Amino acid sequence: MNRHHRALQLIAEARPALLDHAPDRPAPALPDQSAPMRSAAGHASRRLFLAGLVPTVAVAVVAGVAVIVSTSNPPAESPPTARSNAPAQPVTARGILLAAAEKTATAVPATEGYWVTKIELDHVYDVGDYHVLGRSEVETWYSLRSGGDVVSVVRWLGAAPATDADKVACRAAGSPTTWSLTGPEGKQSGGRDLPAAPSPRKVSTVPGVSFDIGGSLLTFAQVRALPTDPDKLKAYLVKLDDAAGKDGNWTPDEIAKWRVEMLFTQSWTLLSQLPVPPAVRAAPYRMLAGLPGLTVTENVRDARNRTGAGISYAYRNADGSSVETRLVIDPDSGSLLAHEHKSDASLLLDARFSDAAPPRS
Repeated sequence: MNRHHRALQLIAEARPALLDHAPDRPAPALPDQSAPMRSAAGHASRRLFLAGLVPTVAVAVVAGVAVIVSTSNPPAESPPTARSNAPAQPVTARGILLAAAEKTATAVPATEGYWVTKIELDHVYDVGDYHVLGRSEVETWYSLRSGGDVVSVVRWLGAAPATDADKVACRAAGSPTTWSLTGPEGKQSGGRDLPAAPSPRKVSTVPGVSFDIGGSLLTFAQVRALPTDPDKLKAYLVKLDDAAGKDGNWTPDEIAKWRVEMLFTQSWTLLSQLPVPPAVRAAPYRMLAGLPGLTVTENVRDARNRTGAGISYAYRNADGSSVETRLVIDPDSGSLLAHEHKSDASLLLDARFSDAAPPRS
């Protein structure tokens, strides 16, 4: 199984545990659905690295969100645009990413209060004869004070048949309002149910705050000191990846391809989860702009119907096939809107510094 895909499965499959009536229940172990690529030991170390996608507070608390963008006002009147007969330049992934890096600069100072993120997590579940789309919302308050904690506010937003064909199958099954997971998902999750109706929010607190990048736990000060130069940031992430371990059987070409996958994945973490200064936040965009194999699709829409440019990379599966993972970026603001993998998505709702107190109940 593709290592990135496996990490995303760990995230997606953990989502129902957020809303379970037994919040202490550990996140389920997940079976691989395809043959492993290399040695089991090598896979374990790489999966640990990609587990940096999940904040350190718990596997079941998936926090993330995107970019702080410029709020400068345009001039009252714009000068007329001169007509040109020159052909329009093609839109490229590199061009979108470099433009996003420039627009990411802003004057929103960090506080010593909290870094607050909110995302919507969408995941498609197999319920037997058809599939349902489950949606949850996770708001996370990271204390930036020494000795602080992390407060998570989770809401189940509901579930519904995922496609028109699933709606037909659901009606044939009697239009249930609660679904039990079946197959490998259901067995691993202890038979937890997915209600169609939203659920009340749940607030939990975890002592201590750290930010996970490549399996290394960083403090707020260390996060803010991350490299602003894209080449130095790349070298930093590669060093963390090397420290996570290798299975020893890869060719130089395989290592090079893996590193592109790793850097694409870790860029999502850097752009979505970390309370970094604007110069640091721009660096992942510039680093991505230098990676090979990225493609762009204009005017895509995320699950909240927001329009952006889709920057995609095709990850390799164990059987030689590939699966595309996409970042959706608003080209007008430079904001990262969503991370999409097959039918799953993580959607930006909010990212800000705050001196207010987090909810406690």
